[in-house]
Amino acid sequence: MSKPDDARDALERLRAAGFDLGAFTDEQLGLLAALSGGEVDVLLDIKERIGDVHPEVEAHGGLEMEMPMSIGGLLF
Repeated sequence: MSKPDDARDALERLRAAGFDLGAFTDEQLGLLAALSGGEVDVLLDIKERIGDVHPEVEAHGGLEMEMPMSIGGLLF
């Protein structure tokens, strides 16, 4: 189980990377706060990879799209 400092670190890392955590419930934030450093690394890696290909996908679609930076939107 994570320590309180680890929980703050997980949420701060996600916020610093651009994830909008404001729409999450306390229960969901608790789950995210309990992520290990490695699990946060995976989420950040996925976000980075999607961000890297997003402009390419957008250019082919011919439509200007806004990529939401929320974990729920990313995974579901």
